[in-house]
Amino acid sequence: MRSKIIKSICFSIVLIVEIGIIVLFEIKRWSIGNSISGLFAGVTLPVVLKSFVDLSDNTDWKTSERKLLRGKIINKSTMVRISFAYLYRIKISNKYFLVKNGRGTGKFQPVGGVYKFNEDELLFLKNNFHVVDDDRIPIDNSSKMDYRLQLPDRYLRAFVRRFNSSKCQRERIENLSRELVEEVIRPACFKWSEVRYRYCGRHMTSLRFEEHFRCYELLLADIVELDLTDSQKRDLEELAEKEKDKYIFATADDIKSLGVIGGTNTLMESIGDHTVNILQESEQNLMKVKRIDNIFSVKLV
Repeated sequence: MRSKIIKSICFSIVLIVEIGIIVLFEIKRWSIGNSISGLFAGVTLPVVLKSFVDLSDNTDWKTSERKLLRGKIINKSTMVRISFAYLYRIKISNKYFLVKNGRGTGKFQPVGGVYKFNEDELLFLKNNFHVVDDDRIPIDNSSKMDYRLQLPDRYLRAFVRRFNSSKCQRERIENLSRELVEEVIRPACFKWSEVRYRYCGRHMTSLRFEEHFRCYELLLADIVELDLTDSQKRDLEELAEKEKDKYIFATADDIKSLGVIGGTNTLMESIGDHTVNILQESEQNLMKVKRIDNIFSVKLV
């Protein structure tokens, strides 16, 4: 952003100087110089206007969208796939707790899932942003009302603003216990009465072409860190030991290599590539969203 501001200021100064020269030539009645200066000003003005427009692109995904539009690679009618989720960082000692993907990829990933919205919000999104279901991943009872949708690019920025708005009727950061309960607590029959977690920040991709789904997509993941009691730590350690096919503990190096072990015959990826976003060392790269508190405590029924 700082470089964009400097760029805008420099171009503005150049334009002001050129206008000043035009005025001077007009006073001196130097028609040739006036014409030449006017030509340069005519070239500079669109650049200045463009640089000021770029100042509104305060995130990487907005910058990438602008470049795609200017390059005519996409247009305002291009359908964009969005998937907005939350992920848990669950760390004990130097290892991260992961769960096997429930959709048959065979890979381990962080506990978490796609945000959900209610019926009223779905109606609002359809009426105002013309969203349609994303069926690249089959829709079932567990994935209905998910923030996994498609919409025309012209509505993308307003859609993200709506997602961040307090008016948005959806699952909120203040209570993200649903996926933790469904993926861990209920299957393991844990007697947990409460969970506490810390909001770490948000990972958001650039607007990019997804090779597998053959479309442009924007991915968002809010990262929260579970604050475990000693009893909860023991529960998770025993669970991973007892059900090794469903739960594992992985080091940061395991996650960075996606489970591939160099120098061995274990060359198949066993950890999802988005898992790297929960690592402690990745937190410095996360966006901090305004109006979101840091610590949350959720009572479990």
